[in-house]
Amino acid sequence: MAVFITVLCLCVVSGLAGYIVWRSRWGYPSRSVPAVLAYHKVTRFEFGGTWVTPGRFASQIDALVDAGYSFIDETGFLDVLDGTRETAEREVLLTFDDGYRELLDSAIPALEKRGIPALIFLIRGFAGRENGWDLNLPGRRCRHLGWDEVSDLVRRGFTFGSHSVTHRDLTRLSGEELVHELSDSRNEIERRISCEVRSFSYPFGRTNQRIERAAAGAGYRAAFTLCPDRRATDVERYCLRREGVYVIDTVATLKCRLGRRGLFWFEDLKGRAINAVAVLTPILKGE
Repeated sequence: MAVFITVLCLCVVSGLAGYIVWRSRWGYPSRSVPAVLAYHKVTRFEFGGTWVTPGRFASQIDALVDAGYSFIDETGFLDVLDGTRETAEREVLLTFDDGYRELLDSAIPALEKRGIPALIFLIRGFAGRENGWDLNLPGRRCRHLGWDEVSDLVRRGFTFGSHSVTHRDLTRLSGEELVHELSDSRNEIERRISCEVRSFSYPFGRTNQRIERAAAGAGYRAAFTLCPDRRATDVERYCLRREGVYVIDTVATLKCRLGRRGLFWFEDLKGRAINAVAVLTPILKGE
């Protein structure tokens, strides 16, 4: 019994210390803009964390709708940033990174059935090709959406942003390479789909002020990361927060993140830990 009480006290003290550090460094996000969810793969089992099954994805969306959340499109989100409209309670922007072709068989049918919009970020250099920058565990490669498929989804009401040309860690690039990843990806996607590309998603969520200035200079109206390494109360157009959704997430954890209060701090620390591991991908691949 004494051992149990000791362990319990240590857990409480550790949790309290973690909360104090988290609150002093980051804090709860502002509610002046809608929350943003970031999915990656909606697929069958694989080793890794950035995936959910199609069934779990659909059940998460249904549970959020039942809880009173409404999903807005990219235009509605940008209007809030521009100050031309105020965000309503429980508004959410749904995003997908990487633009995997599996979305056509998993997420897209579920969204169309429910009339839910989504913003999909494309890796321009891998359109229609197999994934070449991920670890591809357990040895299988995933194909990205081709241009004809992307154009068809545009006609069906989905919007697209850029996720760079090659999904490299932008913080490790020279100025010329950075311009290539930001500007060339935007220009090519616009040419292919005949629509303005307004939003950018930083590969691995990695960014800094130099990159954010470059994103603004490339003509984007907004740029998204995952866990900004700055005070969460500050809403910065080129360092917008998203809540990553992973295989370990449940409806309860999503509601906690979207609520942006209470145990949000614990979920935020968990997300930061997962993202820190993801950042190791280019290092593990020797890039």
